[in-house]
Amino acid sequence: MLNEIYLAMAFEFENTAKFDDAIYYLKKAIAENPENEAALYELAFCYELNGQSEESVKYYTDFTDKHPYTATAWFNLGVAYNRLGLFEKAIDSYDFAIAIQDDFASAYFNKANSLANLNKLDEAIEVYKDTLKVEEPDAITFYYIGECYEKKEDYDHALIYYNKAIKLNSQLADAWLGIGIVLDAQEKTHEGMHYVKKALELEKENAEYWYIYGELQQKMQFYEDAEESFKKVIELDPTNAEIWLDYSNLLFEQENKNGSLEILAEGIKHHPQNAALQYRIAACLMSIGQKQEALSFLQAALTLDYEKHNELFEYLPDLKENSSITDLIESYKK
Repeated sequence: MLNEIYLAMAFEFENTAKFDDAIYYLKKAIAENPENEAALYELAFCYELNGQSEESVKYYTDFTDKHPYTATAWFNLGVAYNRLGLFEKAIDSYDFAIAIQDDFASAYFNKANSLANLNKLDEAIEVYKDTLKVEEPDAITFYYIGECYEKKEDYDHALIYYNKAIKLNSQLADAWLGIGIVLDAQEKTHEGMHYVKKALELEKENAEYWYIYGELQQKMQFYEDAEESFKKVIELDPTNAEIWLDYSNLLFEQENKNGSLEILAEGIKHHPQNAALQYRIAACLMSIGQKQEALSFLQAALTLDYEKHNELFEYLPDLKENSSITDLIESYKK
């Protein structure tokens, strides 16, 4: 059939990353056979890879106007809305897909994700549970239910569902991490560290995991271990501005002010437009008596973002009594 030929041609173009051509032939395949679900899904995928979410919305809106009972099209419209952050519209689209096909597990799952993105956590949990009614239990679904409970600070239920996820898939690192975070929230930090470590064993190159592990180590006063974890975060993701602040703070609290300054200076090399780093290094320099250099960095920070100057006083409250600091800040006030 002609639509199958068009679909095959689209796949060939897709394999060579010629997504505009793939989209062209997928549209022709769907025009020949509007019930070609493979083409409907593949077209949405190509729009995503091509960064054309708005075009995807337009296409599937037009398609559902002409073919209102095609669940797949409503689903893909929901996916496009979701990528654009239009979660309410995404939910409406998923609802249409579910109304047409009441066992459409992916539509339930994606609807729940959109609800969670809107922080409608109770509704999200119920819809995730609806997913479990129409397909076999899945570790990812259990994980997301656990995450919703965690955000609700219902830690007992969060642990139940994270453990359900691990029981189905012991390789799901996020679930191990989730348990660690919840145990920390329950003031069982030492126990939680073991679960975060398990997550790291599964994903050794995950900067976020190392960051959380370092924070827990610092909380338990395992300072040398925390320092090693923070170094690992920087190795894996130097673009994360917060790690430079937290690592420098770890050293500062141990009275290693020179080490703290070195980390901040290195952080500024990676993030020259980050005002928080400039404010922090100004505070550190003032703490060791390097007033002129401190004022230079403070001036740079105020130029970048005057509104963040209170971070200086949150870090070192005594600076509120320093007229050189307060006069310079006042001079930048608009």
